[in-house]
Amino acid sequence: ENIKYPKREKNFGIQGTVHLQFVVGKKGEIRNIKVLRGVNEAIDAEAIRVLKAMPKWKPGKQHGKAVSVRYMLPIKFLLN
Repeated sequence: ENIKYPKREKNFGIQGTVHLQFVVGKKGEIRNIKVLRGVNEAIDAEAIRVLKAMPKWKPGKQHGKAVSVRYMLPIKFLLN
């Protein structure tokens, strides 16, 4: 919904899935974002922008305490 498809990539019909890895910290903040498998530079940058724009997540819990958790998230870029 919040993805702004890069214009050049849209014109050339470039599609794919960006696989991101990141950490949700003890306070729900998203940090240490890495592209595990990308599509191209512009689409990868847009996926990172969307992830950074997300509201805080609920932190993981272990033994009742908030802990940092590593996640992987695929973001699909598809043209209709």
